[in-house]
Amino acid sequence: MDQELVTLPLPKGFGIEVDLDSGEVRKQVGPGLYEVDQFEAVATSYLLRSAARKLLARFRWVKESGAEVPAYRVVRCGVGVVDQKKGVEIYRALQHKRAHFGGIVQCGSVWHCPVCARKIAVRRRAELVVATNRMNENGGVCGLLTCTVPHAASDSCALVLERLQRLFDRLNAGKSAKLFRERFGIVGQIRALEFTKGLNGWHPHVHSLLFCERPLLWSEVGDSLWGRWASAARKEYGWELPRLALDVRGGNAAGDYVGKWGLEYEVAGGSLKSARGDSFTPFGLLGQFSEGDKAAGESWVEYATSVSRMGENRIESTRQLVWSRGLKARFDIDDLTDEQIAEAQEEPAVLLGSLTFDQWLKVLGQPFDARVVLLQIASVGNFDDVISFVNNLPEPPEKSTF
Repeated sequence: MDQELVTLPLPKGFGIEVDLDSGEVRKQVGPGLYEVDQFEAVATSYLLRSAARKLLARFRWVKESGAEVPAYRVVRCGVGVVDQKKGVEIYRALQHKRAHFGGIVQCGSVWHCPVCARKIAVRRRAELVVATNRMNENGGVCGLLTCTVPHAASDSCALVLERLQRLFDRLNAGKSAKLFRERFGIVGQIRALEFTKGLNGWHPHVHSLLFCERPLLWSEVGDSLWGRWASAARKEYGWELPRLALDVRGGNAAGDYVGKWGLEYEVAGGSLKSARGDSFTPFGLLGQFSEGDKAAGESWVEYATSVSRMGENRIESTRQLVWSRGLKARFDIDDLTDEQIAEAQEEPAVLLGSLTFDQWLKVLGQPFDARVVLLQIASVGNFDDVISFVNNLPEPPEKSTF
C-alpha cells in the first residue's frame, strides 16, 4: 500500500479518500486497499476548464468605472454565482442519479469550455441524427463534403481560418452556387468547423452535410464542387490545389460522421490524447498544458482568440455549426442557442439543497477541485452528506470572490 495520505474525512461508508496535497481521489476496493477513482468524465472536464480559465484570464475589459472584468465568459464558468443571496443549488437527476449544480454561471462556449461543450455536443449530435433520418425517410439522401486549404507551421491559426472561411463562402454564394443546388436538388446543408494542430501547423477544416431531394451520383457532385473550389483558390490566393483539398462522399459517410460528431468533447473518451499521430485537438492542447506544457497552452490561446475575437464591447465568435436558412424548420427542430442549451437542465432532477455563498467560496478555495468530490457525494448520498463534506473542508487561507 502507498504511504499514508493526509486525507479528508468523508461520509461514513462512502469509500473514497482525497489527498489534500495532490487532490487525487482514491476509491476503496477492499480493506485498506484503494485505487484511483474513475469519476474521470467530470474530473477531466473540470481540469480542462480550469486550464482554459487560467489561460484566458489575462484578457480583460475596463468598464467606465475603471473596474476590470474578464472578456471571456469561461473565466467565470462553473465558479461565478448568479445570485449570491440564493447561493448554489445542488440537483440530482431522477433517472441517472447524476448530481449537478444550479445557480452558477454557464458560459455556453463550445470553443473554450469542455464542460459546456460536452453538454452542447450531446444536443447538437441529436439534432444531426434527426435531420439525416428525416431526410432519408422522405426519400432524400445525405452526403458528406470535406474542404481544406494549404497551411504551414508558420501560418497563424487566424490566417488559415480566414482563408478557409473566405473560400467556403465563395463556394456557397452567387449564381453558380444557386445553379449547383438546383441541378442536384440540394435543399440545404449543415457546415461544421473543426480544428487540429500538428507538425504542419493549424488545420481548420470544414465538414458539411449535404441534404438532397433524390439519389444521385456523388462523384458528379464532387466534380462540380471541386471545379469551383479550385477556381476560387486560384483567384483569391493563386493556389493550384491538389484534388484531395475537397472530397465528397455518399453511402454511409454522412451517417458515420453524424454518429461520431462531437465525440472529441466527450472528455472521458480521451480529450487529452492526440487526435491522430502528432496532431492534437484544441482540448488536447489544454490537456498538454495541464500537464506542464506551456507552449501547448500558448497554442491553445492562439486558437481560442482566433475563433472568438475581442470586439469593442463583446466577443465575436465563429459559429461551430451553421444550418442553411429554413433547414431546421423543414425538419421541425427547435432553434436553440448554445447558451440556452448550456443553461438548460439535462433531465428531470430533484433539488437536494443549496449551499450558501460563503460555503461555495470554501469549496472553491481548496487546493484540489472539491466540486468534483461534492458532486460524487451528492450523486450517491443525501444533502446531509454534502453539508458534512463541506463542513470538514479546511478553511481556505484567503477568500476569493469570482
